[in-house]
Amino acid sequence: MERGTVLVTGGAKRIGKAISLKLSSDGFPIAVHYNKSSKDAFELVEIIRSNGGVAEAFGADLNNSEEVSKLIPKIHSVMGNISGIVNNASLFSYDDLLSLSEDSWNNHMNINAKSPILLIRDFYNLNDSKNQGSVVNILDQKIVNPNPDYLSYTASKFTLLGLTDTLARGLAPKVRVNAVAPGHTIASPEQSDSGFSKSQSETPLGIGPSPEDIADSVSYLMLAKSVTGQIIFVDSGERFLSRKRDVVFETES
Repeated sequence: MERGTVLVTGGAKRIGKAISLKLSSDGFPIAVHYNKSSKDAFELVEIIRSNGGVAEAFGADLNNSEEVSKLIPKIHSVMGNISGIVNNASLFSYDDLLSLSEDSWNNHMNINAKSPILLIRDFYNLNDSKNQGSVVNILDQKIVNPNPDYLSYTASKFTLLGLTDTLARGLAPKVRVNAVAPGHTIASPEQSDSGFSKSQSETPLGIGPSPEDIADSVSYLMLAKSVTGQIIFVDSGERFLSRKRDVVFETES
């Protein structure tokens, strides 16, 4: 695989930052996407450059289709050939069946499912058939362990799961499409330190995944030239617990 630029959406912070750093260490120039985290994005660009890598920051609101449609062409014009996309950016906001609103549903679907497919489409159209492209979608262990909490978020991840399978079939051999499904990796805003520790210690492996664990799996899939349509669960077995509610509500008592 030619190591052209990789776009990491939401690449400036948290799991996205770990992915950006790992792929940079693999030799990929990194397009760090951000929405509101411009300071973090430009700081990360400087870190990557100080380590000998190549990086640029690009702002776009993934809830705005017009801004999404400009992102791939802009990256291509600034950084040249694009080898891959990591669809990491995600909206994670609470709703359930009774509190569901049109805005909540649309915002989750736009950011978590619609923007990835638009970016993949533009990437596919730009991709030189001589060089195999790679897409890695970030899902959630909820896709095999759903519960009624965070309903719009969960539905959007199921949509992205379906797109992963469908596009892996439809875009081969030009572009490979795979996914990583993390477990509870970083504490939610509503979660206490003790609740987060409890959630990680209750997994079958007794530990929770780290952002670097997620990044290692993304790195493998980005480079695995014979792998497409696969999902790697990096959740320490959390999906086997079959919780009745979201982990936040089951570990705060």
